[in-house]
Amino acid sequence: MATDLLGGQVTMSFDTITPVLPFIKEKKLRPLAVTTAKRSSTLPSVPTMKESGINMDIGTWFGLLAPAAIPKDVTAKLNTEIVKIIKSPEFQKQMFDIGAEPVGNTQAQMAKQIAEETTKFAGLAKAAKLAIE
Repeated sequence: MATDLLGGQVTMSFDTITPVLPFIKEKKLRPLAVTTAKRSSTLPSVPTMKESGINMDIGTWFGLLAPAAIPKDVTAKLNTEIVKIIKSPEFQKQMFDIGAEPVGNTQAQMAKQIAEETTKFAGLAKAAKLAIE
């Protein structure tokens, strides 16, 4: 998408910040708004869609998942150690530099987020009368 946007084949697009941030920094692309509820700490001067008059809260996130059969004590230890890494200043800086905003949630918070996102997008699909195949 970024290639087509840069080449003039499309006039605008929705994309995550990370792949287009270099082009924004080089002033080859101009961000108009972010789709999340709050402004990006990487692009704090860019308004949210809500601030622009469109009620939207959609962001991109990544989670680390493991097979359900892994013992709970093992996944708890993995979560603890991974969150330590995510919260470290070095990791935070690396992620911020590419436009990502690392969080580092508990297992329960991640499960809740997955459930909420599933419900939200299922509702949007139903409202749009999309058939899920």
